[in-house]
Amino acid sequence: MEASERVTWESCPVCGRPAAVGWLSALPVEFDCPGGCSLSAEQVRAFAARRGRPPAVWLTRP
Repeated sequence: MEASERVTWESCPVCGRPAAVGWLSALPVEFDCPGGCSLSAEQVRAFAARRGRPPAVWLTRP
C-alpha cells in the first residue's frame, strides 16, 4: 500500500469518534479509528463522495 497524500479527520460512521482518513489520488485508502472500527465498501465510497465539496459543507455533520 502506498502512503497517503493527505489525511483528514472524519467522524467514524460506526462509533462517532474522530478518525483519520488517508487519501491518495482523490480516493480514501486508509481509515484509522481509535475504537478499532472497520468500514464497509459503501462507507468508504461515502467518504470519497464528500471529497471535492467545500470543507465547510462536508466537515460539518448533521
